Amino acid sequence: MLHQVNQSPNNFTFPFLLNSCARLSTLKPGIQVHSHIIKFGFDLDLYVGNALMHFYSVFKYLNDAQIVFEGSLVRDLVSYNTMINGYGLVGRPGPALRLFRKMQESGIVPDEFTFVALLSAFSSLDDCRIGKQIHGFVYRNLSCVDSNGLLKTAILDMYAKSGLMDLAERVFSSMASDKSTAAWSSMISGYARRGETAAARRMFDQMDRRDLICWTAMISGYSQSGQYSEALELFAQMEDLGIRPDECTMAAVLSACAGLGALSLGERLHSRYIGGELCSQNIILSTALIDMYSKSGKIDSSLHMFHGIPKGLRTVSLFNSMISGLAQHGLGESALAVFREMESLGLRPDSVSFVAVLSACSHSGLIEEGKELFRSMLDVYGIRPHKEHYGCMVDLLGRDGCLDEAYDLIRSMPFEANSVIWRALLGSCKLHGNVKIGEVAAQKLIELEPDHGAHYILLSNMLANTNKWEQAVRVRKLMEDKGIQKPPGWSYTEFQGTIHWFLASDKSHLQDKRIESMLQDMAMQLKSAGYVPNTAQVVFDIDEEEKETVVSYHSEKLALAFGLVNSSTGETIRIMKNLRVCGDCHSAFKLLSKIYCREIIVRDASRFHHFKNGCCSCKDFW
Repeated sequence: MLHQVNQSPNNFTFPFLLNSCARLSTLKPGIQVHSHIIKFGFDLDLYVGNALMHFYSVFKYLNDAQIVFEGSLVRDLVSYNTMINGYGLVGRPGPALRLFRKMQESGIVPDEFTFVALLSAFSSLDDCRIGKQIHGFVYRNLSCVDSNGLLKTAILDMYAKSGLMDLAERVFSSMASDKSTAAWSSMISGYARRGETAAARRMFDQMDRRDLICWTAMISGYSQSGQYSEALELFAQMEDLGIRPDECTMAAVLSACAGLGALSLGERLHSRYIGGELCSQNIILSTALIDMYSKSGKIDSSLHMFHGIPKGLRTVSLFNSMISGLAQHGLGESALAVFREMESLGLRPDSVSFVAVLSACSHSGLIEEGKELFRSMLDVYGIRPHKEHYGCMVDLLGRDGCLDEAYDLIRSMPFEANSVIWRALLGSCKLHGNVKIGEVAAQKLIELEPDHGAHYILLSNMLANTNKWEQAVRVRKLMEDKGIQKPPGWSYTEFQGTIHWFLASDKSHLQDKRIESMLQDMAMQLKSAGYVPNTAQVVFDIDEEEKETVVSYHSEKLALAFGLVNSSTGETIRIMKNLRVCGDCHSAFKLLSKIYCREIIVRDASRFHHFKNGCCSCKDFW
């Protein structure tokens, strides 16, 4: 390398080489340069040492940077700023603050870059008290703060990441008219992080120049707040402008695809932007893709991707995503196998891991396995169960018919049960016809969320299922008197990259006549197969024929009819639904999958149902 030329390197040569390696994101050549620095005796040179610390900080191997720093005989302002900035990059504010104090003790006066690095380190914390102290220190010690855009942007960013948007807005308003793109991005991200996407979008629309960070911040904001369609629409605009997404953009867009179940778009993004090697080496993108395929109904693709990732690169988050996906699809045994694999690799499951694996046990009826895992949380891993874990156990016990045990578990919890836990118990009571405990759960739900129509509907349906018609009607009347609306049921399916939405009994779709014709064919085929519609939960004062019409126009049936009309013979039909699939639709879909020789995959509010050859993957356990 260097010794092959006649000229000897100097303390300008090595920093140049290290900076080149950092810009090219190549770690191994940089390590080779480090070995030559030692060989040529420049390891104690201040200028070279600072370059080495910067190089290791860029790659976030902070231990190596710390070794270089501690080995330096002379340390200047650049040395301290480089290390403080490095700690900020990896989100370690504690060591950054300690180093700042050590710097002051050494008599080195901080400059604006010191404070930018410190503010960056503390912006990752929810607690902004120290950030406020740094802000005050800056104004007391630096006269240039009002004219220093970089420093003001760092202060703004710290407040925005801490959720203090009133203070962030105050700093933003005090900036010159030519506010930096970074300042705009911080404001957009801050509002989006608080779920104030309308305010974030107003900021976004006011910008004259938008960079990739701004686009990503707005797309992420929409995705995180559940506005998946808006996120994908904005991404489409970004693509039209020829702006190429980076890793962060892709993670946000794939999350939106997962939320909507937009499989064809997710597959296009995968093939267009994420190569095979990049996919297996980049854990963030791999996790996002696994989540997208799982939530879009292609669990086999998720598993294929998961198994293609080298074991040494797998993280707890990656395992959690895979286990959660398997749980949603009712593949409890596979989820347990993946959980055990995580343990065998020496990775410690976290709180999220146990939510995922307990959910998998619940959806698959693995009651003993679930109990053992719940016990191991505290006994083996020292993780104290939270409400989410108790909720999984209540669901597990309740689905298995152990309603008294589930109720006893709720009463033994070290905290008050939330609506999720009571809803799980009420759902199980409806499944097994236990009106006594069901009415207790319903009363608790109504106390916690008195205006939530789903609780009244669930109680009414439970009463209807057990032929307590008068009580069921009274519950519906109570809803009506209070002006509480039933949550509207909707379903959608994707066709040629476009999402097609359906509301129950809605006839506004452009293909309404073709859909109506298919619905009639479906009803005729079901009748020929001896199917009788389940109208038990239709408690309106109408005759039986009208009740059959009501269940025939449920949103998932409209979506299925659309899918049968527009897809090819043998093609899988995927439907997403906001509520749990009703008993009638579930029974009908089993038969229809056999009649039309189709696999029908439905993602409802609880899980995935794979209907094939007259059976469902949930084994009627949902």
